[in-house]
Amino acid sequence: MTLKNPEPPSQDLHPQPSVIAAAQAARAAGIRVGIFSNSLGTEPYDVYAGYDFDRLYDTVLISEHYKMRKPDPEIYSIMLDLMELPGEACVFVDDTARNLAPAENVGIATILAEEPAGTIARMEALLGIPLHPKS
Repeated sequence: MTLKNPEPPSQDLHPQPSVIAAAQAARAAGIRVGIFSNSLGTEPYDVYAGYDFDRLYDTVLISEHYKMRKPDPEIYSIMLDLMELPGEACVFVDDTARNLAPAENVGIATILAEEPAGTIARMEALLGIPLHPKS
């Protein structure tokens, strides 16, 4: 998900369909996939409503529920515990560079999401599987 301006969040939260499709392709291939999001809160509206995270992902960590946010190192360990995976078995994709170092510190491979095609290509390289339909 990409946030450009937190005011108002419901209008500026724009999941990238091709990246979501790539995550779903990874999950269909048997890879555990999670959502790890710094929360914008759920009042006066829930920006996460309608995305059906619990159905689409194996693990969902919304920072608001843990009273901490990325890049707090502790929240990365919580995500690994929820995923039931060691850091070395994970790839973390985030659109904020400062959030990558704490993931790397616990052994997670990281990708800075800058544009969808490049992000997906890096995901494919790290996971060793194709994640989008061939043209």
